[in-house]
Order: sequence, then C-alpha cells, then structure tokens
Amino acid sequence: MTTTTQDFAALGQSQLEKSIRLSNIALAGVERLINLQLDVARDLLAENTTAAKALTEVKDVQGFVNLQQQLSQPAVDKALSVAKSLYEAASSTQAEIGQFVEEQVVEFNKNLVASLDKAVKQAPAGSEIVVSAVKTAVATAASAYDTVAKTAKKVTSDFAEAGVAAAETSAKAAAGVAKTAARKSAAAAA
Repeated sequence: MTTTTQDFAALGQSQLEKSIRLSNIALAGVERLINLQLDVARDLLAENTTAAKALTEVKDVQGFVNLQQQLSQPAVDKALSVAKSLYEAASSTQAEIGQFVEEQVVEFNKNLVASLDKAVKQAPAGSEIVVSAVKTAVATAASAYDTVAKTAKKVTSDFAEAGVAAAETSAKAAAGVAKTAARKSAAAAA
C-alpha cells in the first residue's frame, strides 16, 4: 500500500513539474511577443516623430514627393523585419512546445513498456507472447509518430519560410513600383 501511495505522489509531482514547464514555455512565448510589440511601438513613435518633424520642413510639392520616397522604403523594410521577428518568435515557441510533446510521448511509451514488464511478472504463464506483441506495437507506433512528426515539422518550416520569402519579394516589388510612380508624379509636377 505504501508503494502505491508513493507512486501516486511521485506521479502527482511529475505532472505538476510538467505543467509548470509547459506554462513557462507558453509564458516565454508571450513574453517574446510582448517585447516585440513594445519594440515596434517604440520604433514607430520615433519614426513618426521624425517624419512629422521632416514634414513641417517641406516647402513645396517636390520636397513632399522626396520625403514620401525617403519614408516609404524604410517602412516596407520595417514591416518585413517585424513580420520576420513575429514568425521567429512564434516558431520558437512552437518548436519548444513540440519538443515538450515529443518528450511526453517518449516518456509515456517508456512507462507503458515498464508497466507491461511489471504485468508480465505477475501474469500467468504464456502471456509473454501477448505482452511482446503489445511492446512491438508500441515501438512501431512510436517510430511512426516520430517519422510523421519530423516530416510535418519539416514541411511546416519549409512552407512558412517560403511564404515569408514570397511576402518579402512582393513587398519589395510593390515598394519599387510606388517609388517609380512617385518619381513620375514629381517629374509631372515640375
């Protein structure tokens, strides 16, 4: 009876530690996102202050067009930088949670096999074959899970990186078109 109570207490302690670890992973992810938001807010405030000061110094249409050109490219670059930082923060948190889940699956399988080994010792003769079959099934399922998890992680990573690269290319192309249009407007105004 004491062993069962100790096992139950150890299980409770283990589950508490896992919950705390998962909570810490989630809080670290939220902290990264909040820090990113604060950095973006500070940068935007500084950039808007600079832009407002520069706008007050504009004397003619050409000066306004030039100012617009100067401000447009850094804004696109900043948006891309923020998008990349957001992606990296989310990916990092997702990777940590994924690793946590994988560790839990491995631990569950290990505990299941250990429990089966204990059960075999108390089981009637001839039950070793059934337990061996269950162990083989667990090992096969664990291997399949590992393969699927690694493949899914790779596909997700490749897809997300391709999406970020495509967005960056599109944004730079749009900024180039806007810059060309602004030059044409400035030439027409002059």
